[in-house]
Formats: sequence, structure tokens, C-alpha cells
Amino acid sequence: MPAGSDPLNPRLTSRLCGFWRCLSFRLMFIALAPSMLAGCGLSPDWPQPPKVAATAVSISLPSPAAFIPSAEAQYSDNTRHIGITSYNFASLPVGAILPPAPSSASERGVTLLLDARTTIPGELYRRGGQPEPAILILGAEVSAWGSLPLQLSQAGFVVLALQVGPTTPTRQVNLMLQSLIAIPGVNAGAIGIAGEARSADLAMLACSVNTLCDALALSSPTSRDTLLNMMPSFGARPLWLAASRNDSESYAAALALSQAASGQAQFIEAAGGRGADLLMAQPDLADQLVAWFALHLKDA
Repeated sequence: MPAGSDPLNPRLTSRLCGFWRCLSFRLMFIALAPSMLAGCGLSPDWPQPPKVAATAVSISLPSPAAFIPSAEAQYSDNTRHIGITSYNFASLPVGAILPPAPSSASERGVTLLLDARTTIPGELYRRGGQPEPAILILGAEVSAWGSLPLQLSQAGFVVLALQVGPTTPTRQVNLMLQSLIAIPGVNAGAIGIAGEARSADLAMLACSVNTLCDALALSSPTSRDTLLNMMPSFGARPLWLAASRNDSESYAAALALSQAASGQAQFIEAAGGRGADLLMAQPDLADQLVAWFALHLKDA
């Protein structure tokens, strides 16, 4: 043995070589294991992991029952609020204006529902039976017309007399006409309008733009220039006018309209008064007006 050499070195060297050979073999096995397993495949008898599946469980629940009480059960003895089915109203098209609804304001009292915020009070005169011509009467007070609505009804007209204000828009008069022709027994092909003072102006403006209006009667119209501008739209439809000489504004307006009319026009100089008061000052004026409407709406 040479001097200075370690007698353990051969043994240590042998152990180190064995360690590295073992480590290399293990690393090689780890690297080749995936490909070896992939090539071999899994045996069909290899245990598979359990599959989790949801199971639907049917639950029988009772059907909900709605309790709908009858009108009698809801209102008991207070039958005033129990509604009824009207086949006349049910037959109206969608969006149509309803005919006047009865009210307790008077014997013939009615109320017109024009929209969610506007109701118009009035009175309705009708006899039923065969379809009849109809007259829409506009004024500040229904009672101011005296016996004229009743006289027109007795002459064979359906009459709807309404209380309108000085600021009533023209479009609402169109709705009033729609409500009038929705009344059972109205001949929609023969409709007249009568107005007094400010309501006469409103009637003229509405009739000029609405073809439902077939004849127009004005007592003491006021807005001369405005109404003259509407005469071309009014056309040749018959026009009845009345005014007192004592009322210079209305007299000038009525005279100018009668002269500008392209169709048949009748102008009556009343003894006095204004608007519906003309009928009180000159009682035969109502008879003349009834005969005039009969001539142009019933006998035409």
C-alpha cells in the first residue's frame, strides 16, 4: 500500500457508484412511467369512481283555489253598486266614447265621461223606437233653454242638452258628438247642433271641422272674425242665426255669417235678449227653430 493512501477509498467509491446507479434507475422509471401506462391501458375490471347523479323526487301539492265572491256576497243589501251587462255598450268598438250615463241631477239628468278628468252634466230627451235625428244643445245653463229641448223631443228628435263652460276646447265637442251617436235610437246621418252666446262660437268651430254635424243653429254668436274664417270649412250646410239689434256684437257677427254662407242661411232679428234668453224674449222663436231643424234633418 503506498504511503499516504486511504484504505477506505475503494469501498467509499464503490458505495457512491451504487448510489448513483440506483438514483439514475429511479429517475428513468419516473420519466418512462406515463408512456408505459398509456401503452398498457386500463383493465376493464379496474374499479371506476362512483358517479354522482341527482334524483328528482315528485311532490304532490294541492292546486291553489281562488275564492271569487258574488256581487250579492260583496255588497249584501247595498245593491246600488252591483253592475249589470249592457249589450249596447259591449257592442261599441275599442276606444269608443260611451253614451251618456244616467245621473240623479234631474228627471232626465245624464253625465258624459269625456276622459279621466272631465265630466259634463246635462239632460237627455229620447222616446225610443225607430232611429231618430238628434240635436246636441250647448249652453252655460241647460235650464236657460226653457221648453226647447222638450219641444224638439216631441217633434221626433233625440236631444242631448249639455252644460259647457267658456273655455271648453273644440275637441271635447267632437267627443260629445261621438257620445250622442252612441245613444241607441240615434240616426247618425242626421245630426244638428245648437249653441248660444260663447257656446254658439264653440258650436260653429266644432261643426266646421266635424262631418257628423249636418245643420247648425246659433243664438247670439260673438266672435265675428274668427267664425268668418271658418265659413269655408263649414261649406254649404244649412245655418240658422238669431240675434238682437240691442246686442251690437252678436248682431254684427250673425249678420256677417248669414251673408258669407254658401248654403241655405236664415237670419232672424230677435226682439231682445242674448243667447238662450232670446227664446224668452220672443216665445215663437223656439217654434221656428224646431220647424227649421225638422225641415233640414227630418224632411231632407
